Amino acid sequence: MSVNPGTGSSDRGDRSGRASGRVFLFVVLLGLMLVPVVAYFSGAGGKIKRGVIDVIEAAKEKPEPVKEIVVKEVEVEKIVEVEVEAPPEPLPSRHVGRQTIDTASLWNGLQVRSESNVEEGARATTERADPTAYELLVQLRLRAPRPAQTRADFEALNPSLLNVLPDFPKLLEAGRVSGFFYKLYENKADRVQTYLTRLDRILTRDNFYDCESIYELEHPDTGQRALLIQSEMDVVSDGTDGDRRPELDEYIANSANFQPWTSYGWAKRTKQPNPLLPRYEEKLREYEEEYKIRGLSADRNQYLRDSIARLKREVADLKGRSFLIAETDPFIVVPLYMLRYRDVDPFAPTVGDYAVVIHGDKVYPAIVGDAGPTFQAGEASLRMAKQLNENAGVYSRPVSDLTVSYLVFPGSAEETKGPPNLDIWYERCSELLDGLGGLGPDVSLHRWKDAFDVEAAVPAEAPSDPPSETGAEDGEEMESGA
Repeated sequence: MSVNPGTGSSDRGDRSGRASGRVFLFVVLLGLMLVPVVAYFSGAGGKIKRGVIDVIEAAKEKPEPVKEIVVKEVEVEKIVEVEVEAPPEPLPSRHVGRQTIDTASLWNGLQVRSESNVEEGARATTERADPTAYELLVQLRLRAPRPAQTRADFEALNPSLLNVLPDFPKLLEAGRVSGFFYKLYENKADRVQTYLTRLDRILTRDNFYDCESIYELEHPDTGQRALLIQSEMDVVSDGTDGDRRPELDEYIANSANFQPWTSYGWAKRTKQPNPLLPRYEEKLREYEEEYKIRGLSADRNQYLRDSIARLKREVADLKGRSFLIAETDPFIVVPLYMLRYRDVDPFAPTVGDYAVVIHGDKVYPAIVGDAGPTFQAGEASLRMAKQLNENAGVYSRPVSDLTVSYLVFPGSAEETKGPPNLDIWYERCSELLDGLGGLGPDVSLHRWKDAFDVEAAVPAEAPSDPPSETGAEDGEEMESGA
């Protein structure tokens, strides 16, 4: 703080001087009061009086000096810390080739390793015209698994398997790995390659490695054949049948990938319409009305023509046929490509073949009721799934580990298809298991309770069993399962 020396310091001096004067005056007055007293006792009053007067006069001539207080302005140095930016890197004088590698894991479990290479090329005008100068090269690396094929392999997956099938070691020794196993993983690799630029469509890691083995079994004594598929279990919710169930669970019917038909179907036996028929008829009418509008694009017209033709086939199929119901019928699903080998491979399954599902020490009768995607193994109906795990649902598989054994008996399908008769299914599966050496002494085949009265469906007429116009048995690729 700065102080004006012409104002601040003189004010302080005047105040100090006045204070000193008052003290001096008080002393003089005190002295004058004491003079008579001293003079009276000493007789030297005149000398004292004269001394006091001299002191007073001297004080008047020489006032007490006043000390001047000077306030000096002091500059205080302020210290400021300043972060000094490091000097930038030297500018390059030429292109320097470099290689960078990054790794990441996608939501579907696919490990991605990206490699970037930068090298010097021609001028920008030239390089922008060359598509190879700026391109992404995608390299796919997959390891196809070896199949489970020894007793130790299968026991590690299901320690109870030898208790369920006492002759299983004998069956393994006489059997061999099926070519269906290698074909399955070829299909998986092709699927991944097809959608390599669509990462959202690539199979998840679990769905790629969903099959431990596909093994051809043949009992050396009886000659009974079976195709063993060792896998997980996904859920299928497809299928409708107006004869047995006129109403449909809307939650299931509106679930993703739901289809009202299965590969296994038969001629309708009543006049009760399929519960999903109105939905498909309405969609057909909408497309037919839109197709009448003039001025639509060529692409839209082509889409409508194709959709109308497909919907007409589907409506006809729903009017004339009934299908398995995944919620009430226990069946399994095999990859579609297997059906194409039924005339050339004695172990190839067909729709309607009997099958059993083994999980732990439990054995369940079933049939091959549907065909699924060529790149997927291990699927069963919702009823079968809930039997293995009560928490299974349309979007929740019952078993994620590869511990479920599917035994399919090729060539065992009945000549005439019809509504499921679970008692007959039980008897036929029991006979076929006996051909493999039978079940262990403490193991029994599960007996399903029929959700419907098969005899209640009175035929309106007796049509021949028409071929499916919509099922996967015709070779149509489908995507199903949860």
